[in-house]
Amino acid sequence: MADAPAFRYARYPAGGGDEWMLLHGHPDSVRVLMLAPILNETNQTRALIVDIARRLAQAGIGSAIPDLPGTGESERSLATVSWPDWRHAVGAAAETVFGATGPPMVAALRGGALLDDACAAHASWRFAEAPGTSLLRPLERAQRLSDKLAAGNLQPNGPVPLAGFSLNDPFVDALRAAAPATIARPLRTVAFEGTGVPLWRQAEPGTDPALAQQLADDLAAWISSCGR
Repeated sequence: MADAPAFRYARYPAGGGDEWMLLHGHPDSVRVLMLAPILNETNQTRALIVDIARRLAQAGIGSAIPDLPGTGESERSLATVSWPDWRHAVGAAAETVFGATGPPMVAALRGGALLDDACAAHASWRFAEAPGTSLLRPLERAQRLSDKLAAGNLQPNGPVPLAGFSLNDPFVDALRAAAPATIARPLRTVAFEGTGVPLWRQAEPGTDPALAQQLADDLAAWISSCGR
């Protein structure tokens, strides 16, 4: 294969507009759709996700990391986004890169595992999967949501501020009910076992090269074992 940039950006259609995704590796090598943690955990783990993608590319495995509507470089306000919008976006990103058959592999980290069943794929890989309730809890605690609601500072049915994120009520309700789906395709689930830093719990964004290498190696081995 001819040399190609280490990473590049592409657009995919979602919700009547276009969203961005980051691709690593040669175009002919892209085999993984990577779904990052959601909400505040996206910021805390962004460098880790990119580090994993970079290491996979060095091993000859390309990846695509989509920005969901209302996140990253999206031009949409998160307050206008629904949970079905995110699920549709995952399917649209997968089809844009891989076609109707979906990617050979979907790799989801933390809350990304709440969305990995939204697209066709041949196999899945999850790291430290988390239900929606556990993702909402620290946001609600940080925002002191119950105190603000009791004081009448929020408009009924309006966007709910949660630690800097404006979320509409249906989105919050859907996230609270969300859990990683049971899927029929081959699935590997990797737990966080205390080796490395749980970046999603840190006060500031960061990365962990050892954890990134561990996860890249595990994902590459799973891809190989699935014949992909």
